[in-house]
Amino acid sequence: MPVRDFPWFSPRGYRHFDRQVGTSFAAKAMRAEFVAAHPFSPLIYYSKSEKRYKPALRKTKLKERPIMYASHRDACILSYYAYLLNTLLEREYAKGRIGDNVIAYRSLGKGNYHFAADVYSYALKHAPVAILAYDVKGFFDNLKHDLLKARLKRILQVSRLPDDWFSIYRFTTKFRYVKLDDLKANPRFGEGLKQKSRDPIATIAQVKEAAIPIWPNPNPYGIPQGTPISATLSNLYMIDFDHEMSDFCDGAGALYRRYSDDILVVCSVDAAPKIQERIENLLAAEGLSISREKTEVAEFNPGQPNPLFLRPAQYLGFSLHHGDAAIRPSSLSRQWRKMRRSFRRTTDIAVKAMAQGKAKKIYTSKLRKRFTAVAARNFSSYARRSAKIFQSEKIMRQIRRFEKQVEIELRRLKEFEDVE
Repeated sequence: MPVRDFPWFSPRGYRHFDRQVGTSFAAKAMRAEFVAAHPFSPLIYYSKSEKRYKPALRKTKLKERPIMYASHRDACILSYYAYLLNTLLEREYAKGRIGDNVIAYRSLGKGNYHFAADVYSYALKHAPVAILAYDVKGFFDNLKHDLLKARLKRILQVSRLPDDWFSIYRFTTKFRYVKLDDLKANPRFGEGLKQKSRDPIATIAQVKEAAIPIWPNPNPYGIPQGTPISATLSNLYMIDFDHEMSDFCDGAGALYRRYSDDILVVCSVDAAPKIQERIENLLAAEGLSISREKTEVAEFNPGQPNPLFLRPAQYLGFSLHHGDAAIRPSSLSRQWRKMRRSFRRTTDIAVKAMAQGKAKKIYTSKLRKRFTAVAARNFSSYARRSAKIFQSEKIMRQIRRFEKQVEIELRRLKEFEDVE
């Protein structure tokens, strides 16, 4: 069966407790009776560490993000049901006229820079304004199962979940998982994970035989972050909040946007306190709360005599300054670290290969593709697209400095090669 017949399906390259699946299995995933009887496997859990630069602290801190990924068969089924649910959500957004308010996990044909530029343009047009940015605390970990189930039944227009949908709901709420570190620590599975292979890591029977714990979610709240349907379920969960906030902000003459767990409102300075109170009350009704340490309230007023003293607002990786927009320092520093680390790794590998007589030169094509504007999809091209959308000279200066350093590093590799 051709892949084009399954627009929601994409093969995954990771290893799990089963093998990769193709379109023949995707056809089965579309049958309700098959899904209702499908035995879902435990997820695999790992913690993703990300370095985040904190300008206020002037230092970099590690942020841990729990990720759980599904087996190939399970991911295929979840992808199809995410596709079905997304279709229903799009109808709901169109009917409720909140399509412009919810901007994460949707096929809108836009990038982060489009959304951030829209906010920036609105702020410039309506200045002076307050830009309120909130982060929902432990978003995926705190979604209440009873509310999720009620909204799933409502959007499906049923009083009782069909067996296939109940199977999906049960898997994402009563999920089980195996820690990747436990698999790596096992002598048998750990060695297998080091090898380049498409074979399953192990069977569930072998995992149990090795006494590796399979952890349950014992709580009446929380869904795994990282499965193909997690993001769609989170948008479904927030549907009432989105309606309420959209109506409230329309009445207050304010702009409301939600990008997953990031909530942004642009409003008059006087309206800011009542809008924050409304956000907190609505979140509380959903069993959620804002992360106060991540809350940012910035006054935006380019017409002030000296706007340099006003702190820029931060949104979707951009700093919205009063005279221009720029890439956020933390986003930029992360790319600089990646670039320097990649050049060091390439140098180390090349030196070793040349010493062993396995190579005569340092290959830099991958570095060029990753860090210069020759590629269509990398940080450099992303920054240049952002600069064009924002019409920002600051972003162009940032990326030119980055690209200049890349060229310097490439020349150093060439000089090193000539010396060798």
